[in-house]
Amino acid sequence: MSGRYSPEHKSLFPVSPKFPHTLTHEEYETKWKPHGWRLIVIGPTATWRQDWGDWEAIRDIVQNCLDESESYQYGYDHEGMWIADKGKGVAVSDFLLGPPKLKPDYARGKFGEGMKIAALALLRKGHGVHINTTRRELWIIFLEQKVNGKVQTLAALWKPNGTARGTRFNIVGYQGHSYAENFAVNLPRSDILAEVPSPITAPKQRYNQLIRPRGARSVIYARDIYLREINSPFSYNLWGFALAPDRHGPADETAMYQDMGRLWAGVNKVSLLKQLIPMLTDPPKVAGPEGHNSTETRVLQIDPWIGRDPVSGDQYLTMMYTNRHYWQQAWDATVGKRKVLQTDRTLDSMVTHLGYESQPMQSGVREGLKNAIKTDADVVQEMSERLDEAERIPDHKLPTRHLASLKLARAIAADFRNMGPVHAGMIPPASDMVMRTAGLYEFGTGMIKISADILDSAQKTVAVMVHELAHHVAFKQTLSIEQASDLTPAHALAMEEVAGRVFHALHNGAYDEELELVSW
Repeated sequence: MSGRYSPEHKSLFPVSPKFPHTLTHEEYETKWKPHGWRLIVIGPTATWRQDWGDWEAIRDIVQNCLDESESYQYGYDHEGMWIADKGKGVAVSDFLLGPPKLKPDYARGKFGEGMKIAALALLRKGHGVHINTTRRELWIIFLEQKVNGKVQTLAALWKPNGTARGTRFNIVGYQGHSYAENFAVNLPRSDILAEVPSPITAPKQRYNQLIRPRGARSVIYARDIYLREINSPFSYNLWGFALAPDRHGPADETAMYQDMGRLWAGVNKVSLLKQLIPMLTDPPKVAGPEGHNSTETRVLQIDPWIGRDPVSGDQYLTMMYTNRHYWQQAWDATVGKRKVLQTDRTLDSMVTHLGYESQPMQSGVREGLKNAIKTDADVVQEMSERLDEAERIPDHKLPTRHLASLKLARAIAADFRNMGPVHAGMIPPASDMVMRTAGLYEFGTGMIKISADILDSAQKTVAVMVHELAHHVAFKQTLSIEQASDLTPAHALAMEEVAGRVFHALHNGAYDEELELVSW
C-alpha cells in the first residue's frame, strides 16, 4: 500500500502505540530497564529545529534508505506508516548526536544528522517512532528531565532484537501523505526525457536527468529528492552540486545552474532544445528559471567551467559541439535562420551587411552556445574565406565597356592618397544570405576589386567606388578595421565625405575624358 492513509487503512490497522511518547528517568528504571531495555540520550530538546514537519522528516528517512540501498519501500500497517530499506542496518551509536559524521561527497545525505532530527520532528507532532534494524530495536522518545522546570530531550530505548537485514522505520499513528512523488526513484522511466553523466562517479556513475513534469508541477530534485518547485516546462534531477545543511536549497545557487548546464550540454533532441533556446535569449522570449527574469539574476550556466564528462573525459562543451546540428536546427526553428549568435557588438553592422542579424544571448550561456550555434564571428570569417577566392580579371580580357568603367574607377581612386590598385574581379557572394558582392576593399593593400557585372554601368561603378573608398578613408581616420567595416558610423560618415568629393570632381570636369567612353 502507498499514498495517503485512508479511513479504510485505519479500519484495517487500528493504531494503539505500545510505548510511551515521553519518559522520566524514574519510569525507565522501574518499568523498562528490568525488561532489558537500555537508554541512550541523543541530546537536542523538543524545541530544536521547529521548522521541520512531516515532509522534512519523511524526506530524511527516505534519504537514509537510498544511501543505504539505492531504493526504499513504504506502506501502512497497524502502527501507521512504515519506510524500509535492505541496507546494512543502523547502529545505536548512529543516533548519538555529537560532531557531525560527514558522509562522502557522493552521498545524498551529508551531515549524518537527518534521522535524529526527523525522529524529533515526528515526536513533536505527536507520532511515535519505532525502528527495527539489523539485530536491534529502538523506540525514540522524549526523556523528561528536571532542570529549573521540566525539559524534554530526545532519547531512545533499545535492545538487541530487530531484523535479519535492513531497517524498517515505523511512524506510529501517522496517517498522512507518503510524499512518494517527491522522490525521483518513484518516477516511471518513460518520464526521463534525457540524461547526461554528472560529475558524481561513486559509488557508481550518476546521471543528471531532464524529466517530464507531472501535470502542471515542475520541480528540481537534488540527488533523487525534491528540492523546490520551478516555473519551467521541465523537471530536473541533478547530482553535481552541494546542498545547504538544512537541505532547503543549494549551498551555492550558481553551482546548481552549472549542473543544469552540464545536463543541457549533452541534450541532442531538437524538440527539447526548441523549448530551451527561447528562454536563453536576451531578453528571454519565454520566461523560465533557465533564463533570467526581473527577480532572478542567476541563470543556466553553459561555459568552460562546467568541466568534463567523467565517462568520455571530454569537456561538456565538446558534447555540445558534437550535437551542434541539433542545436542549430532548434535555433533556426525558434530564433530564425537569419539570426546568428552575437559575441561582439562591434560586428553587428558587418553582420547586417552580410544579410544576417545578431541575436544577443544571456551571459551564462553565450560561451557554451558558441560551440553549437553559428556566430557573428563565424559569418565574418566565412566572408573573409569567400572573398579570398575573388579572382582578378586582367584588363585585356575585359570587354570595351567594362574597361571604360574601370578606367573611370581608377581615375576616381587616384584622387585619394595611399590607394592601392583598382581591378575588375570575379567576386563570390560574401555570405549565403546575399545574392552578390559588388566590390571588395582590402585593408592591408588598399586594393579595390569591382565585380565584372557592376562595370556594365558607370553609375553603378561610381556608387561602388564611393562605398569602397569610404572603407579606405575611415580606416585612415580610425586606424581600426572594425570601425571602418561596413555600415559602422565611421564608414557612414566617410561615405558622405567621399560622395561629396567625387560629386565636386565630376562637377568640375575632372573625369570628362573617362566619361566620354562609358555607358551609363
